[in-house]
Amino acid sequence: MLSAQTTDNPPSAKPTEATLPTAVVTADSPMQTKELPSYKFVAPLLDTPRSVTVIPEEVIKQTNATTFAEALKTVPGVTFLGGDAAANPSADRPVIRGFESRNSIFVDGMRDSGVQNRETFAVEQISVVKGPDSVYAGRGAVGGSIDIVTKMPRLDDFTNASLGLGTEAYKRATVDMNRKSNDETAVRLNVMGYDANQPGRNNVYSKRWGVSPSVAFGLNSPTTVYVSYYHLNSYDMPDFSVPFRSTGGTPGANSGIDRSQFYGLSNRDYRRGQTDTGEIRVEHRLDENWKLRNTTMFGRSTLDYVATNPQFLSSNPNILQLQAKSGKYATNSVANQTEVSGKATLFGMEHSLSAGMEFSWERSTYEGYLVSDSAGNNIRSGGPCTVAYNCTPIGGWDSNAPWTGSIVLNGDKGFPGAPTYTHTNVASAYLFDSIKLSERWLFNAGTRFDRFDVSSTQAGAPDLNNISNLFSYQLGLVFKPVQTVSLYASYGTSANPPGANSGLGGGTDQITATNQNLSPERSRNIEVGAKWDVLDRRLSLTSALFQTDKTNARVSDGLGGMVNAGSQRVRGAELGFAGNLTNQWRVFGGYSYLDAITTDAGPANPTASGLPMVMVPKHNFVLWTYYDVLPKLSIGGGATFSSLTYASVTATTRKWTPGYARFDAVATYRLDKTMDLQLNLQNIFDKKYYSSAYPIYATWAPGRSAVLTLNVHM
Repeated sequence: MLSAQTTDNPPSAKPTEATLPTAVVTADSPMQTKELPSYKFVAPLLDTPRSVTVIPEEVIKQTNATTFAEALKTVPGVTFLGGDAAANPSADRPVIRGFESRNSIFVDGMRDSGVQNRETFAVEQISVVKGPDSVYAGRGAVGGSIDIVTKMPRLDDFTNASLGLGTEAYKRATVDMNRKSNDETAVRLNVMGYDANQPGRNNVYSKRWGVSPSVAFGLNSPTTVYVSYYHLNSYDMPDFSVPFRSTGGTPGANSGIDRSQFYGLSNRDYRRGQTDTGEIRVEHRLDENWKLRNTTMFGRSTLDYVATNPQFLSSNPNILQLQAKSGKYATNSVANQTEVSGKATLFGMEHSLSAGMEFSWERSTYEGYLVSDSAGNNIRSGGPCTVAYNCTPIGGWDSNAPWTGSIVLNGDKGFPGAPTYTHTNVASAYLFDSIKLSERWLFNAGTRFDRFDVSSTQAGAPDLNNISNLFSYQLGLVFKPVQTVSLYASYGTSANPPGANSGLGGGTDQITATNQNLSPERSRNIEVGAKWDVLDRRLSLTSALFQTDKTNARVSDGLGGMVNAGSQRVRGAELGFAGNLTNQWRVFGGYSYLDAITTDAGPANPTASGLPMVMVPKHNFVLWTYYDVLPKLSIGGGATFSSLTYASVTATTRKWTPGYARFDAVATYRLDKTMDLQLNLQNIFDKKYYSSAYPIYATWAPGRSAVLTLNVHM
């Protein structure tokens, strides 16, 4: 017997099917960076009214960029300046939008002082903020600033190791190991060893090793503490490569200099560097909206070198006179930064706020060497050709010739004289705010005050001192027609006081008797641009038009002093792209157009007004692309195009490095889930070009090379 039906629905009614809403899940591309860890960036990059390029770890790995300089060459509009005498040879001297930014390099948001060549083995990503940004970076930062984010412990267990072998005796090994002890504690260790010759050059090599341990406590709690240490030791052969002729033109113009020829002394020349950095960072979540962070960083960096700088003999253009450049640098620094960041509703509008204070102490020492030939002549600017090895015909130099002279620390009483000690103390306060005016309009503002105090002492010379109060700010307005598009206009400033380089690097940033009483140089940047996230937000596109004006620049008064009477201007356009075109195809790169001129060279040099600025290629295009051809095989390639770059410009003489096109390639084959083989071909067509320049010489870029790397992931 059938029982009676008890359902509330009539028997004829069809059952109703429940349909869940469709969820679209998109993963960010490893080429993309949408937010920065810095508290100063109070909005996502899409809604930040500034030009910011972020080099992710994926690009560093695929391009096999082992140094800071190699990684930055994936960013258009960035070049590198060489060094000489009281400046630093071959250390990191990036030029952003026409202005040297060596003094505006940061690690985890803290200024990284000292002359050094940085490595990538412990780097998570590198961000480049373009345009005057003292509001972020403090003193200097005329062309922009660079922040290196280091690898820190995670709540995970993994080991990434690599072993690379290649042409020119290339050898490199790295280990990145992370272990969690419990749900709140983890440790991480990064280790690197490197040894290679420079492709295309004789006698030029680089050796270095580094270690970076770190530990984190409280990763799953409101309060997290990070403690890390970084050590890098390097031993290189300094390379001043090819001199410019006094008459101008390209390096070694009409001389027939071979790229492979090294004009130095292998038995004398050297460059030794060491960097040690300790960091303690405490982060605390106050509540759901607010967080507090305090960072203390201790650092010491040293650089010690003797190098040969060849110059054409004025009396005989076929003879090279071998000058000796040298220096010994040491920088000790301590810095503390306290920041608070969060969200609040004020006056009926949503605010993303960040405020902070910074205190830093830097102590720098510069010492020089007296390098004398066998007859006792000071050869800093060259010695008489009557002494063996002081002069040599082009193509006839023996880099393995014996060194028969002498080297005495601080023995040169004329230049630079006794050791120079520079003390720099800075106290800063800043405030940033991103205001949501409506669903489509955002207003971004920031302000910063720095109390800058620098002093310099040298035996036999009067003490030098400059105290400057630096005020910088930025304003930006963002319009969002849709959520994935931002149209913006912004205005930003910078301040560059005398002594901004803390006594290291020479140039007009060095505090001297002639500039210590001058006011800071000022810069401003006007920029309009657009940012788009397309293809399900997997590809980020950026564009910008800008003008940067530097005023109050330090120039000669023609009477042996200096005045704040110069000015420079850079007008330009930039395009950028980063992300995935398809699930298999990734791209990274951009283009920059820079029109940079000295608008006023000062009363002592009126003929230089209107001339182009140095180290600014008018056109620069960079592309890196990567495609998954098969489940186990990926191929990629890179292209770099640059127009000519001036190294020195006067009304009558111009020196420049020619434009170039360079191509690279990579192929990765995945052996299994834990191992892959990566083959990098650098400078495939063996293009002869220059990686950096200085008014008296240019440095050869590496020639063609191949590197095969075994990567292990466990």
